[in-house]
Amino acid sequence: MVARTAREILRWLEGLYLTYPVVVPKWDLSNGYAYAEILHAYFPKEINMFAFVNGRSLNARLLNWTLVKQFIAKRNLAISMDFIDATLHGKDGGAEGLLEQTYQLLTNKVPYTDPVYERDSVFSDHPYQQNLSYYEQAHASKSIKNNLKVSELLTDPSYAYQSKRCQAILDQARADRQAIRASNPGRFRVKPTLAERCLREPLQSDSNPQDWYMKSFDSRSRSVTTITNKSNSIKHQSRNGSGVLLKKNSLSLSRLDKEHIEGNEDNILYKEIILRQHAVPLGDLLQPTES
Repeated sequence: MVARTAREILRWLEGLYLTYPVVVPKWDLSNGYAYAEILHAYFPKEINMFAFVNGRSLNARLLNWTLVKQFIAKRNLAISMDFIDATLHGKDGGAEGLLEQTYQLLTNKVPYTDPVYERDSVFSDHPYQQNLSYYEQAHASKSIKNNLKVSELLTDPSYAYQSKRCQAILDQARADRQAIRASNPGRFRVKPTLAERCLREPLQSDSNPQDWYMKSFDSRSRSVTTITNKSNSIKHQSRNGSGVLLKKNSLSLSRLDKEHIEGNEDNILYKEIILRQHAVPLGDLLQPTES
């Protein structure tokens, strides 16, 4: 859900008598002027409010937050720069996290945070989208618009950064769409794959997987030996034909004899071919038994 500000933080902000009340922290703190007033209430001699510009332009925001960052570095305050950058760009959860850190630092109190209201580490609206119905969630282009701000593109015009962020948002949207299709197969008419339609008998609990493999190998080796015997009988029948066919068949049979591998269980190459062609992964056969 949407990041929410704790009630004690809102009461604390009302007691500071700011010039402009903080109603929606995501927008009211984006230009840095209101946050500078919060610091001015505790450090009146070090924060000069006449140096800050109360504007909404990108240049005004960058100027105000640069002064704030200089003051934080000078006093060595434990405030994350990631929260400041997220607040500057108006990203979800950035201003709320910044207020919590500032409240805990200046008042030495820990605010109550509702665990229901989750926050993403990359300051995206993905937790909010997950609480909506699948037909109310944002599509791929809307997700890029919500999570990649214009101010980010202007402050960091790197094409590699933009492509990396867009690809991460698209991958997350694709994963969410696949999860929705898997949870609602009837609505999207999802057809099961061939592997899902195949019936597989589970491995019996009293049998050993290694013994099962050895038994299956013995049965497969016998089937292969029968196939080789049939091929040898066909070769003997073909030799009783005309003389011209005998010459052609002799040449072809000589080639086949050179490339033929005898069905012997002691032959390592023969055993490897059998196991590679007919092997079944044990993870698909082992199923948990009900206690």
